[in-house]
Amino acid sequence: MTGVTVSPAPALSDSWADRCARALGLSAGATATATATVHGTWDLDRERALFRRAQEAGEPYLSLRVTGDEALIGPLWAPGTDSGCPGCAETRARIAVDHPLVDRLEEPRHPSRPAPPFLPELVTAALDGLADAPLAPGELLAVNGDGVSRHRVPRTFNCPVCAPPAPRPDPAERPARLVLDDPAASPDDPVRGTAGAGLLAPGALRRRLVDPRFGPVLQIMRDLDAPYAMSNAVLPESPAHGYGRALTFSRAEPVAVLEAYERMGSFPHHGQVLTGLAYRDVADRALDPALLGTYTEEQLAHPLSRVLPSTPETPLDWVWGHDLATGEPVLVPAEVGFYRYEYLHRHDRHGARRDHGADRRRSHFPDSSSGCALGSGLTEAALHSLLELAERDAFLIAWHRAVPLPAIDPASVRDPVSRRLLDVIDVHGYDAHLLVTTYDIDVPLVWALAVNRTGGHPASWSAAGSGADPEDAVRAALWELTQMVTRPPGDPAAGAAMVDDPWQVDLLEDHVDLYNRPETLPRVTAVLGGLQVTLAEAFPGWPDRLVRAAGGTVRGALEFVRERFAAAGLDRVVLVDQSSRDHTDLGLAVAKAVVPGILPMCFGHSQQRLVGLPRLTAALRGTPQEHRQAPYDPHPFP
Repeated sequence: MTGVTVSPAPALSDSWADRCARALGLSAGATATATATVHGTWDLDRERALFRRAQEAGEPYLSLRVTGDEALIGPLWAPGTDSGCPGCAETRARIAVDHPLVDRLEEPRHPSRPAPPFLPELVTAALDGLADAPLAPGELLAVNGDGVSRHRVPRTFNCPVCAPPAPRPDPAERPARLVLDDPAASPDDPVRGTAGAGLLAPGALRRRLVDPRFGPVLQIMRDLDAPYAMSNAVLPESPAHGYGRALTFSRAEPVAVLEAYERMGSFPHHGQVLTGLAYRDVADRALDPALLGTYTEEQLAHPLSRVLPSTPETPLDWVWGHDLATGEPVLVPAEVGFYRYEYLHRHDRHGARRDHGADRRRSHFPDSSSGCALGSGLTEAALHSLLELAERDAFLIAWHRAVPLPAIDPASVRDPVSRRLLDVIDVHGYDAHLLVTTYDIDVPLVWALAVNRTGGHPASWSAAGSGADPEDAVRAALWELTQMVTRPPGDPAAGAAMVDDPWQVDLLEDHVDLYNRPETLPRVTAVLGGLQVTLAEAFPGWPDRLVRAAGGTVRGALEFVRERFAAAGLDRVVLVDQSSRDHTDLGLAVAKAVVPGILPMCFGHSQQRLVGLPRLTAALRGTPQEHRQAPYDPHPFP
């Protein structure tokens, strides 16, 4: 091989540099030139300069670094691939252990010192071993007193070496018009494309993404207490695990990883936030925040409120979305487009829960993950975002109306998984009710309600499901419900103070505790007693209606569902692309649809954003709740 550049550091073995060059030549195949470096501990400026040189030359790059009592060989970066670089490895290693220097990549984790006596022989052997098993792009060898381990390091969006610099957004410059992809729909599922099917193959995502040292998924745990195969994918810094539910762990595992990747889109990663702009200053290109619902004065004044009050003159932070009908760019509040966005995020990177007090107020529109969805492209993600928003909106309308709903006869459910889940719920002492919540958004929407037959604690559990196929909607709700009813009972005293004082409902788990209490059961069962129908009668023509309208494409399915929203008076949808390079490298996209007028799924009585929503006002007319004042009863959604 010719043209290899070797840059040994003082006090490190020249033979390592030679071996690095030979190893790089083996793995680079027909490439004529490459860069191999050997140096001491981590140096960000040096890695940037060497990477930039390799990038400009279009040649592979291999870095060997001695950090503490360990040598890291790689990862091998190769142009034209999605391979991680040394900066990706350093970033992921620090995030995985929550290192105190995780935000200061310019500083090494270990002081520079001579290589320990045992290391040279181990490194020499490891480099010689690459002759038989060369590094693939993105692979790294870790050599230490425990031996040699091989890792695959995916590149990361926040790499200080190979990631593009964050743009400096200009509020006067609008992004390009959005043109959605138009993938073919899967013959087995009209709301999924065919491109992402390979990611669900057993072991495919584990091989690419799971590594206890570098992540991005640190481990996949099996929940042996669940009544079915349930896997939890653990990401560092994530507010929650990714969960996968199936009949086998081989099927549950990739679903858990994909959900974890969906949660990665909860914060704007690419510097696209426009800060400190009042709505009145951007009204010509922004969504009016008032259309997303507001709060009562009592809510804003309450000690448990997490809401920063705002007016059209209040400086806000904004992100760009696109109107789904026209493709035109539209600004939306940052905390609506990205649900983990907080105005104090710079001081609390982990989003840790704080004590009650003034610093609780960190967003103007505290939001949830409702409507954040992942797909094999932006069109698929947008479609599933709308389906989830419809599911939560319908649940909330049904709850606040508090009138009997049509009930699906369980005997009409043919799906074998759903029938098995119904049996599990029954065995655990609960009566399961499958309630039709479809109101004005004409898609299959289901509330699965479990009521304790003894009248004791826990008194009730609720879950919801949506989908183009009614059987899928029922199954989705029952996966969630079955997990709840099989949990060990919680503290029977939990939530007692909230029964008489709903303002004490503050966090998600408070909603659960409140409706686990037997005293609240009459409020929950107000939705029972409606007409019994079969599943086919509940949702006539589904999924055939969507399949015919979609014409075999996911975009056709998205347009059909968007039209169902428009018919309900929700004729504007702004799509926020939450995808990072981590997603696109897998062929994935994450999106959040922002729909003015839809009921938002918020947690905490002070945070219910229900004022100024005409559809809710209209839905309450003629019900016992018509003359109630917001914020109404806290909902039982978990």
